Amino acid sequence: MLPRKKKILIFGAGKIGRSFIGQLFGCGGYEVVFIDISKSIIYALNHQRKYPVFIKDVKENIIWVNNVRGVLITDTEKILTEISDT
Repeated sequence: MLPRKKKILIFGAGKIGRSFIGQLFGCGGYEVVFIDISKSIIYALNHQRKYPVFIKDVKENIIWVNNVRGVLITDTEKILTEISDT
């Protein structure tokens, strides 16, 4: 049996979900799947498969979180599939 890939489902693709939790797990090698109500955020995640996190300090740093995608909260069947595959 093949080992399962590391995957996390995050309900909410807002600032905390993407800049903290998503970054933490994404940089840790997980596939990150966001579940959210915002069609524009889900579209962008699925289209780009990555997003930037801006770290403000003396100098601005950008961390790219890769291997991401999204599911609309209204797509119950797809959410259940994601849960069973996690």
